[in-house]
Amino acid sequence: MLAACSTPKIIKQPILCPQVAECTPFAATIKTNGDLANAYLQSQQKLSVCIVENQALKKCIDEFNKQEKQ
Repeated sequence: MLAACSTPKIIKQPILCPQVAECTPFAATIKTNGDLANAYLQSQQKLSVCIVENQALKKCIDEFNKQEKQ
């Protein structure tokens, strides 16, 4: 087969997105109202980080998929 007549071989690029930590349940020992308040603040902070990581991963995958369609 002549090289000029062959179709180019499609090489799939690997998706390179940030690795994210798995969002896990938050456990706290609560004995006082102060413990409850601290646990609430820590859980909100962990949830915020999880949301940001998830959004970044989704954006990366969406951008990769858009490039693949072109």
